[in-house]
Parts: sequence; structure tokens; C-alpha cells
Amino acid sequence: MKRYYSIALIVGGLLLAFSYDSNGQKFNPQNRYFSIGGCLNAMNYIGDLDPGPSFLSPGIKFTRYNFGVTGLYRLKPRVSVRGTISWGRIAGSDDKNSNYADKNVNRKFRNLSFRNDIIEVKADVVIDLFENRGKYPKRVDYTPYMFVGIAYFHHNPKAQAPDGSWVSLKELSTEGQGLDGGSKPYSLHQIALPIGVGFRYKLAKHLDLAFEIGWRFTTTDYIDDVGGNYYDKAKLLAAKGELAVAMSDRSYEAYQNNATVAEKAAEIYGGTGLWADDLGNPAIQTYGRNGEQRGDKKGRKDLYIITGFHLTYIIPAKVICPKFR
Repeated sequence: MKRYYSIALIVGGLLLAFSYDSNGQKFNPQNRYFSIGGCLNAMNYIGDLDPGPSFLSPGIKFTRYNFGVTGLYRLKPRVSVRGTISWGRIAGSDDKNSNYADKNVNRKFRNLSFRNDIIEVKADVVIDLFENRGKYPKRVDYTPYMFVGIAYFHHNPKAQAPDGSWVSLKELSTEGQGLDGGSKPYSLHQIALPIGVGFRYKLAKHLDLAFEIGWRFTTTDYIDDVGGNYYDKAKLLAAKGELAVAMSDRSYEAYQNNATVAEKAAEIYGGTGLWADDLGNPAIQTYGRNGEQRGDKKGRKDLYIITGFHLTYIIPAKVICPKFR
């Protein structure tokens, strides 16, 4: 979280610098206006199942859709406040988003995957680079902008079970969340810090088109249901059943279904590359046994990214007629 706070402080300082009104000319409050619109976006995710080289460059193989509605209120020549409600999906897969290089073959062995539908409610402050002191028809033709705010989101990570059905993972406690000796349960209701940049273009008198990219820095490591260690499978079986055990460790599925995985496991670990897990069933060595690493040891939180277009319509202000006596 220290990294997130640092980012927020830097962006916040930039926003304050851009929003500072050094012009002696006063801004007429009657020049404020509302606009409403829709968003068509793409979503990406960075976490245990798609780590990406950095938060600036996520993998694009699992890019998914996002839709939203937004409302904006012009408050000052450069400053607007905005609210947005959106719905979209993120996804990741060890098998499909890794290769057999030394740093990635472990993800091939782990063989976890997920998808997550996210509902987000966001409030932010938008700071334009170029100001507009007049009424909305005289606004600049284009301007870059930045934004920072706060967001609430509801999520529910799911994965495809061996029978092909999609199952919710939280209820299965795949890492022993909420069970004896396991980690704390994670919440499906979370807070994120949205930070981003965009470019807005004046299409017509009442229409603006913007393109923006925004990072959502979350406070959870379980958007993908992966974040800690493997849990005792005997305890998991007793508490949650066979499906929970199957979804907690999928290394043997990879071994059975992928000849290259089997060859690599034998090459790295010797023999068949297998060992017996807590229930005596085969698993790739070091995978599936209680206490062994399942998620990212560095403790980095998951984040998701929303990139796309916003089309907004400026609501015409009411004409104020002069009073005659």
C-alpha cells in the first residue's frame, strides 16, 4: 500500500498544480454545467495469474469488455467532479498466459485460472490541462486531463470446474480462508484508488468524446482468488468437499493433459516429477501440499485497468430572462 499512497500523493500534487487558479479573472458560477454520457471500455488485470512486466503494461491476451454511464459537473475553469457506474469482466490463466521459460514454467505447473465480473461505483476529480472560463459552447476544442478519486467495487471470482461448469471460488475457501489454521476470508466488497489520464475532444456544441486509461489500485490480493499458500487438503475436504480440493490445486490436471508439462516436471524434479499430496493423490512436486506457496510471496495487491471511450452530452443551461419592473 505504500506504493499506492506514493502514487496518490504524486498525482494529487499534480492535480493541485494544474487546478490552481493563477488568473486574476474571476470565473462566473453561471458558466458551470452538467454533462451525462456512456462509456465503452476494455478491462485488463494484473495479479498472480497475469503478473505483467509492470502496472503500466498488463498482458492483453485476456482483455475483456466494460460498459458504464457517467455524469460530470464543471466546477471551475479546469476542475470537474464526476461519478461513474460501470460493469465489466477481467480474467487470467496460468496455462494460456505463460510459456515454458524458466520464470514461467511454474505457472504452467500451477495451472490456475479465473474470471471475475466487477461492478464499480466511482467518484473522482477531473483536472483539464487547458481551462475554459466561458460558457460551454466556447470550451476548448481539445484538452488532455488527469483524474484521481475513490471507487467501490463488488467482485466474485469464478473458475471453470473439471466438469466445465463455472463455480464461485470464495465459498470454496481454496486457501483455507476462514478455516482452522487458514487465512482470513476476503470480502467481495472492496475499495480501490482510481488514477488515470485522458484526452477529450469537442465533437459538437453539446457533445464531447474522450479516450482515457485508468488504473484501479485495490487493497486486496484476491480478485483472482490466489494470494497465499496451499491449505491442508484433508481439512479442506472435510470442511468444503471434493470440489474445493479440486479447485485448490490443479497441477495434476496440467500434468495429465499436457505432455510438455509432464516432460518439464520430470526434467526439473526427476523421476515422474510427481509426489503425493495431503490426501495421497498425485500432484506435481511442491504443488498442493499444505504450507507450500500458491500465490505471490511479495504480497503485491491486485489491480485492474479500464481503458476506453466516453461520449458525453452537455445539458443546456436554462436561459435566465431579465426581470422587468
